[in-house]
Amino acid sequence: MPFSVRILRLFGTLLLGVCALGVAGITWAYLIEPNLLFVRKVDYRVPQWNGRGKPVKVVIAGDLHLMPTAFDEVRALRYVRRIMQLQPDLILLVGDYARGASRNASMSPAAAARLLRGLAAPCGVFAIQGNHDFTFGWDNWRKELTRAGITVLEDQSALVTFKDGRQLQLSGMLDTSRNSKKRLPKRQSPDIPHFLLSHRPEADHMLSHGDADIVISGHTHGGQIRLPFNLLWFEASPEHAQPYTYPWHISGGNTYLITKGLGTSTLPLRFNCPPEIYLLELH
Repeated sequence: MPFSVRILRLFGTLLLGVCALGVAGITWAYLIEPNLLFVRKVDYRVPQWNGRGKPVKVVIAGDLHLMPTAFDEVRALRYVRRIMQLQPDLILLVGDYARGASRNASMSPAAAARLLRGLAAPCGVFAIQGNHDFTFGWDNWRKELTRAGITVLEDQSALVTFKDGRQLQLSGMLDTSRNSKKRLPKRQSPDIPHFLLSHRPEADHMLSHGDADIVISGHTHGGQIRLPFNLLWFEASPEHAQPYTYPWHISGGNTYLITKGLGTSTLPLRFNCPPEIYLLELH
């Protein structure tokens, strides 16, 4: 066989192999990985508690991005069931229940809240607004989530008291006020841990030293598509040019706990970045 023919066959075989890998990768990223669900355990030692008491279990979920389909109803119920299996003391939802800017692309607040009604915890279920939650109007989301028994924090704080008397100040920010330090809830006491819920992990310019122990965020989706060796990722933003680190991220002297979330936006794909729920154990 002539050398030139062998070379052509070799290139043809390589090309077919690359195409097959591409099809397999897209199939995985579209049909399989977005439908996986991982629970990621994270530990945090609360300085103010000095190791007293039993660990407190906090479940963190965000970026559901629910579409108006029967499949997404099943998906939401699956999330609720998995969260409740963890028997959390506290549940935190960090925004983006809607998907996209079009009502045709997003589940309605009433339908989503009906599915989330199954969430319950001894110390409550708390939620904040995400940047997508202007679809149908944030007022409607707040109203329906409240009807479902979820406490919505809008530039305000709640004092959570656990069974043994330990306390936690929990604050939530509206996505629209992330540039306004005036609207940031004030810390009640340095002796009480203060956790700030901010949908976007971009609160450095609002925080002074000691304002919050940790900031809990979502928004980034982990990039959704992460090729090996950091060849490709999408989670950087104009306000944060460098890649985030997960689960913990340090920026501007502040400690962020960032979840990669559950749903997708823009592209309905996830690759090397599966949906996740955090089980945060406080010691």
